[in-house]
Amino acid sequence: MDHNNIETDLKQRVKRYIEVENAALAKITIAVPDNSMLKEFADSAMTMILSYFSDAKHFMENNDPINAFAALNYSYGWIDSLVRLGVLDGHDDHSLFTLYR
Repeated sequence: MDHNNIETDLKQRVKRYIEVENAALAKITIAVPDNSMLKEFADSAMTMILSYFSDAKHFMENNDPINAFAALNYSYGWIDSLVRLGVLDGHDDHSLFTLYR
């Protein structure tokens, strides 16, 4: 595969992953109660997730798909792990999240 094909493939993947993360963000809710010690953590994690997701879109707008891909992996890794731990609720969507059961 030549360099142009690799870059085109990477850009297509990043665009697809942005769509997947948009779907995940539309689906998730914070699962811990407001009076839980984990609520502040959940809020902070959501801020971080949204910041990295925003960074990913910014990188793509500036033709930097490698850093966009890295930022997406970081933000989605947080989403998926927090859904699996029960801090975020993925509403039983096994196609978007790695659920425990």
